[in-house]
Amino acid sequence: MRTPLSTYRLQIRPSFTLHDAAELVPYLSDLGVDWVYLSPILTAEEGSDHGYDVVDPSAVDPARGGPEGLKALSGAAHAAGMGVLVDIVPNHMGIATPPTNPWWWSVLAQGRQSRYAEAFDIDWDAGNGKLRLPVLGDGDNELAELKLAGGELHYYGHRFPVAEGTAGDSDSAQDVHARQHYELVNWRRADSELNYRRFFGVNTLAGIRVEEPWVFEESHAEIKRWFDEGLVDGLRIDHPDGLADPKGYLARLRELTGGAYILVEKILEPGEALPGTGKPKAPPDMTRSPTSTGSLSIRRA
Repeated sequence: MRTPLSTYRLQIRPSFTLHDAAELVPYLSDLGVDWVYLSPILTAEEGSDHGYDVVDPSAVDPARGGPEGLKALSGAAHAAGMGVLVDIVPNHMGIATPPTNPWWWSVLAQGRQSRYAEAFDIDWDAGNGKLRLPVLGDGDNELAELKLAGGELHYYGHRFPVAEGTAGDSDSAQDVHARQHYELVNWRRADSELNYRRFFGVNTLAGIRVEEPWVFEESHAEIKRWFDEGLVDGLRIDHPDGLADPKGYLARLRELTGGAYILVEKILEPGEALPGTGKPKAPPDMTRSPTSTGSLSIRRA
């Protein structure tokens, strides 16, 4: 297994795509960088600069350069003798814009009958059979702002599906809302009445159940392709301690990647020690680079 001696992190985003990163490889090579380290590159919320709000795990984000961009970056890096490390997000998906997330849209439209209902941690009984969405404002009757348009329910800029057979010609938007598999509620109810697992306190990042074999396989099919085609050499795993079975997840990931280098993030509470160290881990050395595209980190043996 090849391991990096140094990495240079590149924040891949619509304004700095994988194609741009490929053109930067000669500069990084001159710096002596061993591996290029990429921020998340799977399809994320439109306009997302960080990429941790993945809405479609089946493809490299077109706005970030798409599969052609990854191929170009990988080819340039490997030609320069450099490895490629990619950040991935197994713990959650972005749900801020439901129409862009096929999994979440399916759950909203079909409820428990959706194939993807099992993919999310949802306590349907706690919501009386409905998925609570904390999006309403503080007005006395915010549901009055709901509109029916194009076979969907609209609340200002938010769009939600309408289940088949639940909207009659004479029904109001409020009547239709009452028949859905979800319930729009005031945003202040999220901390006490939310019935889906989220990432920390972020309502727009819903946890997914990668401990289920089919969820793991479907959410990692594109990642598997990267290794099958030799495009990527290692992974950095974002927040695996939020998973139900981190050890089991990493074992499956090791098999999927063919034993590739895997770097794991561990979030420490104040005073918490890493297992086996007996003391909190010191932060890594980090030297800012002369360019705004990333930072240079040195891993000392």
